[in-house]
Amino acid sequence: MPGWDVAVVGAGIAGAAVAWGCARRGARVVVVDRGSPACGASGAAAGMLAPCSEAPEPGPFADLCRWSLGLWPALAAELLEEGGADCELDTGGLLRVALGEAEVAPLRSRAEAQSAAGVAVEWLEPAAVAADEPGLGDVAGAALYAGEGHVHSVRAVNALLSAARRRGAEVVSGVEVTGLDGGGALRLDDGRVLTAGDVVVCAGAWSDAVASCLGGPPLPVEPVRGQILGVRGVRPGLRRVVYAGAEGYAVAKRDGLTLVGATEERAGFDARPTEAADRGLRETGTRLLRGFAGATVAHTWVGLRPRAPDGLPLLGRIGDGLFAATGHHRNGVLLAPATAGVMATAVLDGLAPAGWEAFDPLRVPR
Repeated sequence: MPGWDVAVVGAGIAGAAVAWGCARRGARVVVVDRGSPACGASGAAAGMLAPCSEAPEPGPFADLCRWSLGLWPALAAELLEEGGADCELDTGGLLRVALGEAEVAPLRSRAEAQSAAGVAVEWLEPAAVAADEPGLGDVAGAALYAGEGHVHSVRAVNALLSAARRRGAEVVSGVEVTGLDGGGALRLDDGRVLTAGDVVVCAGAWSDAVASCLGGPPLPVEPVRGQILGVRGVRPGLRRVVYAGAEGYAVAKRDGLTLVGATEERAGFDARPTEAADRGLRETGTRLLRGFAGATVAHTWVGLRPRAPDGLPLLGRIGDGLFAATGHHRNGVLLAPATAGVMATAVLDGLAPAGWEAFDPLRVPR
């Protein structure tokens, strides 16, 4: 009999979600990470819950994102009750802003189409935007998405892992997986061997390398470098998430930190911050926030976000006793509740939801 029912490789938001999803079903779970929980992309995330901006067009991905957003309130409440951990869930709404007149028509048209499809969204003219969000700079209008928002990404990871531990899970940090022998024997670089019935690869941008060392198929996930800026002293502060598409976003956290992000660069596995990205983020902050000039820069983060060629996550079985939950790119936090439930069902019951072909991890050839 294996020592563990499920071994999860990776302790970011995806791995933490899978661990919790399986542990709450009664499975014996071990999580292995070469670093520490949330030390990768999850630690450099604003925690935005913005399905209608990240997946604006109808389809399986939009459905997945909106479904997962709807699961967040129950998950946050469950984690708070389970272990007293507060994810700082805020679903007070998101403003998708038009920075110039040329952006008004397409954004308004999209909002109207989404409203017709049942999304809670309304268009605000500039005066209404200014009244709703005094801390926002001048804009040409905005779509207000009720129910969208953000969580604290690091606290969400820790809350999920804490809840899993209370159900008997173990988290092994600072060790790297080097191989998988017959019978589910997972070799670690410190000489230990962990036996598990099933293994789930949740290693973010490193998922391809991990799957390879476990004897699995290629996982075409590439790192996309994202830099984010944290500032303090923005007055007036933001009430809602402000999202300006390719121009960036701003999110105010409970502790007074305002996050401005985020860049997207294909730089391989280079996770060093750059001066060019910093300048761009400061320009974004200046454009979006009236009080940015008086703020103080507190911190800069860089994360390598895992992206598949088609931009969709890889969720499901990749071999005998081997699964993947990776490729979430910018939406790992948003998709955490859905990832927890779907992967627990896939691993423990051997089932995948109907119509799940869009997220089959074997769909994308290298």
